[in-house]
Amino acid sequence: MLDPVSTSSGISDHEWLAAVKDQHSWYGGATLEFGFAAQFVYRRRVPEGTEIVVNATSIGLLPDVDARLALDLGSLRPEMVIADVIPNPPRTRMIRDAEACGCTVLDGLGMLVNQGAIGIKHWTGVDPDPAVMRSTLEALFGT
Repeated sequence: MLDPVSTSSGISDHEWLAAVKDQHSWYGGATLEFGFAAQFVYRRRVPEGTEIVVNATSIGLLPDVDARLALDLGSLRPEMVIADVIPNPPRTRMIRDAEACGCTVLDGLGMLVNQGAIGIKHWTGVDPDPAVMRSTLEALFGT
């Protein structure tokens, strides 16, 4: 079982949620005898004055597209830039939530395309068109 004190990072706004989910579709928590998992989530507020928030985890990656970071969405502000490194799906839950809060968003597909373009240039000397690469990936990913 998670201890609220040990997971606190000095943020005074504690919001604990308890959910029971299938054992194979959760991150963290304690496995119970009857085959389910209890997940206690601490919703972390983004500190005042933050300009950029980056999800550099695999949370939201296909196939777990409905997974959500433990962020207090009320702490996102329109002046923030929210970046998610997940390329598939490009429109992760974090990206959709941040857009709904009015934030500027950068999806992981842009990172994938630009890394690919640099790699192609490095290995072949060919300077590919990132717009063509992105539109092709968007078609493949169905976005």
